[in-house]
Amino acid sequence: MRLEGKVAVVTGAGSGIGRAIALRMASEGARVAIAELNAATGEEVAHLIRENRSEAMAIPTDVSRSDSVAALFARLDVLGWAPAILVNNAGNAAPSTPTHEVSDEAWDAIVRVHLNGTFYGTREALRRMLPRGRGVIINFGSVVGMRGLPGGAAYTASKGAIAAFTKGVAREVAKEGIRVNCIAPGWIETPILENVAAEGRERLMKTIPMGRLGTTEEIAAVAAFLASDEASYMSGQIISPNGGWYT
Repeated sequence: MRLEGKVAVVTGAGSGIGRAIALRMASEGARVAIAELNAATGEEVAHLIRENRSEAMAIPTDVSRSDSVAALFARLDVLGWAPAILVNNAGNAAPSTPTHEVSDEAWDAIVRVHLNGTFYGTREALRRMLPRGRGVIINFGSVVGMRGLPGGAAYTASKGAIAAFTKGVAREVAKEGIRVNCIAPGWIETPILENVAAEGRERLMKTIPMGRLGTTEEIAAVAAFLASDEASYMSGQIISPNGGWYT
């Protein structure tokens, strides 16, 4: 098992891609800390992992608040769970809105979770990884951070910024034994897409050369690879599993 004995912190692990990553990393031997805003869903995933005889704990966390993220890592310190892997996955979404109609509150709600949350998590993880001289950070961007998404100015800007943030931090800490990469998924079958009407889903899939949505398990496989020693020469990279939607 590629992650045997390592501690993986996964934010937003209560559902969707984060849930799949938490389960996959546990299956690879990692102890998993599930940092999830919804305490009930976080505990549900932790319970499922423990049923499969792996170690996991759920820690309610609001990544948009620096004090909540600091409390998450402080809890791990007390328990002796030194993070070897951080997956900054937590995210949210908003209805499609023309840029000139986006309110300050709507803009902030997206940026605080995606961009600020990625920064808060990375900062806390680095404070623990740097003294040990090793660690892996996996940030979550999006293919729309590279291609753009009409009506999604805040989301697009946040995801594009996360890619740039990844590259900057990766160069900063490479000599310290820490790798930082970014996964930028395309259209993935997650709860966020459940509200899209069948007609809209059909139109969307016609734009994807592979003719289907991706699965959360496919993204989790990429995350597990990046977290493992098999990716030991990879840092500062943006990897986009998107079915050929953007190349």
